[in-house]
Amino acid sequence: MMILRRAVRGAVAWAVAVLALATAPAAVASPARVVPDGVYRIALGGDGNALLTHISNQQGSPTVLLPTFGDPGPQEWEFVRDSRTSQLIRNLRTGLYLGLGGREPQDRRPVVASPYPFSWSVRVVGSAPERVHIYPVLGGALRLDRSPRPVHPPRVDIQAVRDDGTQEWVLVPRG
Repeated sequence: MMILRRAVRGAVAWAVAVLALATAPAAVASPARVVPDGVYRIALGGDGNALLTHISNQQGSPTVLLPTFGDPGPQEWEFVRDSRTSQLIRNLRTGLYLGLGGREPQDRRPVVASPYPFSWSVRVVGSAPERVHIYPVLGGALRLDRSPRPVHPPRVDIQAVRDDGTQEWVLVPRG
């Protein structure tokens, strides 16, 4: 009888654990919150005067924020899924990736043009599907952001997560 009670308790505990896991929010982003692959312009906060741009086609050149200009190629980025929850971001004009120049993610690390793929987590913010946060996959609590360095044109780096809305990017599909 004692063995039967232990078996029943064990089965009940196991069932409760399975039920809790099945109904709990997923630890990783659900596919509905992942940005679809495609070609986008990426604007900081939706500002058309702050589009993500590779300043040149040279490896290691800085990624900057510039206003829209005639030829969209340097300001168009292809998002390609490289896992269930991450994407590569490649500039259409240069063919180079948005990356960290082969360096480890850390606060205030500059984002540069890289010939090597770099994985980013791109997650929708709230209910607006075009508003996103962009994180380095292995970066912990870091997000793509405008560098505080007083240079022109403004540079892009990764910084500690802030929840004040300043690290939101708007994706504008090619069209």
